[in-house]
Amino acid sequence: MNVVYKKWEPGQGLEEVQAKIYTEVSGLPARAEQIGPRNDNRGKEATRYALTEDGKPLAYITSDIIDNVPGSALIGYPWSMNVCPTEVKNKLFNDLLDHLYSLDGINRIITAVVVGSKTKNEQIQFFKERGFIETERNYRYNLDMDVKETAKMKLDDDTETLTARAATEEDLHALVEIALIDNRLRYAFPNEEGFTAYFRDRVLKDGHCILLFDSDKPVAATAALRFRPDGSILRGEEDRIIMRFTAFHPGYEFAWDRLVVELAKECNASGMSDIPLRVSFGYESQDPTAMGVAKMQSNIELYEIFYVHQKESK
Repeated sequence: MNVVYKKWEPGQGLEEVQAKIYTEVSGLPARAEQIGPRNDNRGKEATRYALTEDGKPLAYITSDIIDNVPGSALIGYPWSMNVCPTEVKNKLFNDLLDHLYSLDGINRIITAVVVGSKTKNEQIQFFKERGFIETERNYRYNLDMDVKETAKMKLDDDTETLTARAATEEDLHALVEIALIDNRLRYAFPNEEGFTAYFRDRVLKDGHCILLFDSDKPVAATAALRFRPDGSILRGEEDRIIMRFTAFHPGYEFAWDRLVVELAKECNASGMSDIPLRVSFGYESQDPTAMGVAKMQSNIELYEIFYVHQKESK
């Protein structure tokens, strides 16, 4: 088989190739419109592809530099179609690993295996065979809340001075501003244009978006979305209403419960009270007790397993 190797370049349809391979091989969803801007931000060398001579997808791999962890980089699994030769898959991985270690100061490569993937066992074996060692696990704690009961919850006095209302198109700038200043959300898109498109074309278009204000200052926001299980964000077989994002102006994180209650009110008023409101948060742990407790609690899900590869000393 004659194989064509390419590096990321916008305008070539490679984001569509990437989404097709990942979705088909992992069984998890991927959106091409999100992949393109992310790859642009990472740079040409960070994402690589293998194609047939006539442009059919064989495999791809991506990587990133961790700015807030000096000396570390991320590498993904070499996702490959069934027709892809093993040597092609290995070449993509080895070439990218060598490239990352050639960068100044990089001596530690991190990867993560998403447990919901159809190929999780193959991925774990692949990385272990190449000297990657498990370091910690990422869990997701889920709580299902009755919409009608949540809408009637009484809150502490510390949020009573805040006001709430449904967001409109005129609030686009406010939503983007809060998202960019929220330390947890600001990296969801590579730039302001990405956030603007997300809020304008998806969140505000779908509706059910709530803003909290301190006087005239927008300080928190979220939106409700009826979501079908996708094996990644939501497992199981039943729909849930999810908070599709949460954003807080620094210093107003205390208003999370007020935000949830106001969102429940919006869901109730909009006839969306037939299914629970799912709220979740993630945490990481190396503790064997945490691992054991997670296995015993149905509302705690193992989401990712992290592995690390250390550069050999010369």
